[in-house]
Amino acid sequence: MANGRYNTAAREAIIAFFCANPDRQFTADMVFDELSRLLNKTPGKSTVYRLLSILSEERVLRKYRDGADSGMLYQLVRGGGCEHHLHMKCTECGRVYHLECERSNDLLGHLLDEHGFRINSSISMLYGECEKCRKG
Repeated sequence: MANGRYNTAAREAIIAFFCANPDRQFTADMVFDELSRLLNKTPGKSTVYRLLSILSEERVLRKYRDGADSGMLYQLVRGGGCEHHLHMKCTECGRVYHLECERSNDLLGHLLDEHGFRINSSISMLYGECEKCRKG
């Protein structure tokens, strides 16, 4: 059991799916569709929704609303979590990059010190094109 919950096959399949796609985010419907494509026995849609919610509460997944109004998105939480850095999303390929560098920390500090504005880093998202897509 993990956190008082059983590690079911569906739970393990969802975690494995996100571990295989650590820099991407998915809606619940996308997760269900991908699991349906990958697995012989697919969990029900309501099971997928419920497990995504539980995994978000347990901080295994990060849950946030995309600015493009596609609903809630889920992404694997890496290492110590996503609360202390910014994120960049490529509008071409959809990949999400974790911006974990000193300059991004300087920006967060500047916004707080000079403008009195605290960024919620766990749901931050900067949009643009990644180097790979620009060179495409």
